[in-house]
Amino acid sequence: EAVYTPEDKAKFPALNTRVMWCIVIVYCFFATTCWAAFGEGLKTAMTASLPPGALATAVQIAYSIAVFFTFPLQVFPALEVTLKTGVKAGTTDHDYDSAIFRRNLKASFLVCCLGFIAYFAQDYLGNVASILGSAIGVPVALICPNLMHNILAKDISLCTRMMNYGVVCIGIIAFVVASTTTILNWSSGAEG
Repeated sequence: EAVYTPEDKAKFPALNTRVMWCIVIVYCFFATTCWAAFGEGLKTAMTASLPPGALATAVQIAYSIAVFFTFPLQVFPALEVTLKTGVKAGTTDHDYDSAIFRRNLKASFLVCCLGFIAYFAQDYLGNVASILGSAIGVPVALICPNLMHNILAKDISLCTRMMNYGVVCIGIIAFVVASTTTILNWSSGAEG
């Protein structure tokens, strides 16, 4: 919808490329700055690396409050995808109420599971981030878009199609290597 007109559609690929490069540069800048400021002792949660004091405590409290209030915004899209309800127009009130109750029960269960994982993996934040990145991030970034492009773009050249499959193979290798490395080194990644 944001690229509604043909002129906007023509500008989108270049704009998307510039935005992605800007994001990568900003991430690299902040990662390098944090590493330079805190050195090798940098923890996965940046707020845990702050020196003790009132300002650090205030930053940690503010960050905790921000995470607490943004959690519903982060979890809502995931729950919507996960819990697609089959409530149809014209159903009786009882069926509708029952479907809503089942949906809320499933959502509550998933949120409790997230809390359970967070509690028991609190000393392994780096490992959890790594396993999520390898198991979800790599397929979303390298595997799925290229396969979708091959399926949706029927008139692409054989060279482009093979390049897409090459990136998919790289993604599968990255997924397997990163996941395996994280799992094999799980106990050495504790930050407690």
